[in-house]
Amino acid sequence: MLNFPKLDGNNYHAWSDNMMSALQARLLWLIVDGQRPSPPKPPADPPVDNITNQPLPFSSDDYKEWICLQNEHIQWLESDLAAMGLMHGAIEYGQREHVQSATSSKDMWDHLCQFHVTQRQGANIHYYFQELYLKK
Repeated sequence: MLNFPKLDGNNYHAWSDNMMSALQARLLWLIVDGQRPSPPKPPADPPVDNITNQPLPFSSDDYKEWICLQNEHIQWLESDLAAMGLMHGAIEYGQREHVQSATSSKDMWDHLCQFHVTQRQGANIHYYFQELYLKK
């Protein structure tokens, strides 16, 4: 499916470049990086006539708009789930704990970035100062 090594904890930068390219090629990157956020979830029930409280006819503009909003939301969810599945399949089992609580592909990407970049930078600074201290 993907022609690059899975994320194993030591290859984040190469993996993220390859993963971004794979997501771009599948037109999913704008969802993952947050440029295409989830559209608002439309009401679960179709619109009703304000006077009779009966469902509007299928031919009404309000009903057609409701259908369009439903479709737009479902298409976004399908794309988001496709991106999550692609990323999930591209990480080693031991890395999956970092994305267990992710609720969207953006959330998943941000969790991985935060763990592999932000936390690792702190660890690298710690080791740098430890090494500097030991050289005295």
